[in-house]
Amino acid sequence: MTVQLPKTVLAISVSLALWGCAAPQANMPRVTRDPAPAVAAPAPVVFAPQRQDIGPGLYEVAYDKASASLFVAATPVMGKDANQGGILYRLDPTSLAVKQEIPLNRRAFALGLNSKTNMVFVGNTLDGSLTAVDAGSGKVLGVSQLAAKNEKGETPHTRKVIVDEVDNRIFVTSPEKEGKVWIVDALSGQVRHTLENVGMWSTGAAYDARYKRLYIGHGGTNQIVVIDPEFGQIVDRIDAGDSDKHYFINLAIDAQGQRLFATDAEAGEVAVFDLVTRKLVKRVPIGLGALDIVYNPARDEIYATSRGVSREQPQGTGKLTVIDAKTYAVKNSFDLPVHPNSLALSPDGQVLYATVKAAGSKHPAFKQGALDSVVRIELNRLQ
Repeated sequence: MTVQLPKTVLAISVSLALWGCAAPQANMPRVTRDPAPAVAAPAPVVFAPQRQDIGPGLYEVAYDKASASLFVAATPVMGKDANQGGILYRLDPTSLAVKQEIPLNRRAFALGLNSKTNMVFVGNTLDGSLTAVDAGSGKVLGVSQLAAKNEKGETPHTRKVIVDEVDNRIFVTSPEKEGKVWIVDALSGQVRHTLENVGMWSTGAAYDARYKRLYIGHGGTNQIVVIDPEFGQIVDRIDAGDSDKHYFINLAIDAQGQRLFATDAEAGEVAVFDLVTRKLVKRVPIGLGALDIVYNPARDEIYATSRGVSREQPQGTGKLTVIDAKTYAVKNSFDLPVHPNSLALSPDGQVLYATVKAAGSKHPAFKQGALDSVVRIELNRLQ
């Protein structure tokens, strides 16, 4: 989603009444980095996934098993006008046809799903709030304001929305300069804890429900923060272990194998952390503008998007990279022009979805009236 980031990054049952109110250390392992040529190897192959134009301003996508729906957050009009709202699209997950357009009073960027309670939580990034939606009916239940305006009249932004289905909580990151995380009661929409000074531009997040640990990625020192959400406390900070610049913009977790995967927007890589030793053990180059990441335990694969552009190099196009999670070898890379954005998996792990942004007005591929799209990829066809 679009937020003010460092220049290297382009940036349940919930009741109507409630929402209306609104492990031991080990020796440091050897970190391995693929050689630079691996960015281009293997070369992108000819690939034509199922693709559907949806509308302007698409951001995150999420699959809701209970309603058999694919949800997509959209903010059609950007700008400073707080009256500009958003849209939550409901798509058929097979045909990608639009089944419902749910209008929202606030701009929609991030999505979090609770499959047990059939709720969708929409991150209203520019407004510092969450909107709760009944996933079955599409009824908007209310808005939870997480942050008040500061002395300059600016509202701290929200970014990632992660749902803890077991304890009925929502974790929301804030990409402010010092970084912030809110822990929200999903029943009432009330903030339980606000963690300040989490880390510069805190964005990426992943939750380990088994060990009840929340991991936050950011762009400062000790770039992975470990949080105990029950007490709302930072319990550890994990450093990449070198002097390079990193910005872990999105995270994914292998809970069974205790690994954390992070897209490094600064280095254009996927970083792999061992959560037992708390060490970085592998880096896999994926290209300029590394953005979203998903781990698929059904296939033991990692999927990552890279937008192909930066502020210094604004005219490229992006791709999807498929990584073998056993060997960390790049299995395939596929062009997804112009700028692939957010990813989601089907519940069985056999279909991958991605939002793809159309070219901006200064890009060579710009077309007046071009719409952002959603692609559907049957993973067994990639082999």
